Amino acid sequence: MMPRAVTLLLVGLPLLFACGGRDDTPQGKDQAQLEVMQRRLDALDQRLATTEKDLAAGARLREDMHALEQRVGAAEAKVTQALEAAKQRPPAPAAAPGAPTGSAARPALPDPMERRAQLSELMTEYRRRLNALGQGDPQANPADRLAARRSLREWYVAHRRAILAGRPMTDWQPGTH
Repeated sequence: MMPRAVTLLLVGLPLLFACGGRDDTPQGKDQAQLEVMQRRLDALDQRLATTEKDLAAGARLREDMHALEQRVGAAEAKVTQALEAAKQRPPAPAAAPGAPTGSAARPALPDPMERRAQLSELMTEYRRRLNALGQGDPQANPADRLAARRSLREWYVAHRRAILAGRPMTDWQPGTH
């Protein structure tokens, strides 16, 4: 029986030491619970710090939003005021002394179909003149050819604007090319 006790002692002693790290005493359990609670409190402190940073950023964001809302409101008020002013008829210009009482009426704009036809004829004339410039002397100075093209373009733009405004120009009239 003695060898069996020694064997049991030799096998059980290391097991006893290996399990010895665990404190089953009430004081050890309290210490473990205290550590768990401390970790939870640390995690809560971190979350609280993050939340406080978010609240500060949120307050700034709310202030910025309020300022933007005020600016948009002011802009909308100005636009509304401008629209109301535009809806009202402008006051008639004061007539010069001795001028006839009848106001000079602007010429009526041509019919849209007629204006479209005039623009089409203008474009045809522009292309014809541009083609004539392109078939000119190939030995001509490039700067002179460029100046002629610019001049033709200015002519075209001026006539186009005149047609769109309803004011005929004298150097070319649609249908006279």
